Amino acid sequence: MTRRSRADVVAAARVLFADQGFHGTSMRDLGKELGIRGSSLYSHVVSKDELLVDVVREAASRFQTLADEVNAMSGTAKQKLSRLVQGHLRILVEDPHQARTFLNEIRFLPEFEREEAVAMFDRYQETFREVIETGRLGHEFRSDLDVPLTANLILSLLNGTTRWFNSEGTLDTETLGDEIHQLLTGGLASVSKVDLT
Repeated sequence: MTRRSRADVVAAARVLFADQGFHGTSMRDLGKELGIRGSSLYSHVVSKDELLVDVVREAASRFQTLADEVNAMSGTAKQKLSRLVQGHLRILVEDPHQARTFLNEIRFLPEFEREEAVAMFDRYQETFREVIETGRLGHEFRSDLDVPLTANLILSLLNGTTRWFNSEGTLDTETLGDEIHQLLTGGLASVSKVDLT
């Protein structure tokens, strides 16, 4: 029988959680996916909850690494927003199962871990808010923007791509990111009013 590591178990869990949902996946399903018996599975993990916590923390860590990178970079608000858009899409596409589990199953975490995950994602979202606010104050973006709402709308747009984007299709991630960035900055841009009279 093939020996499996905890990393193998977590990897299988994120695929099954994404495809079947947390509640739709049993430990027996995991054992079958890995080709191991229940006793061997429980030598790596205690419960499904523990696996969901691991998957969510891994995803949150990837998003926070992107935020830290953007916070450390120089450049305009538009450039930083472009990096956030491209980086966020790349995270979604590189491991779509992890991303879908993070986005859809986080509500099933135990209470403490759920609060922790929400706080982590709020810190990540704060980077979007800071970039938008910097652009607003620097007249790169519209001065009348509702910054928290704008950040929420951008993230909703990005996360929504998991429902339709096919990484093996004709549209690549970078092109998609460019299109989204152009759409966003066109709508966010500070435009001087022109008197046409």
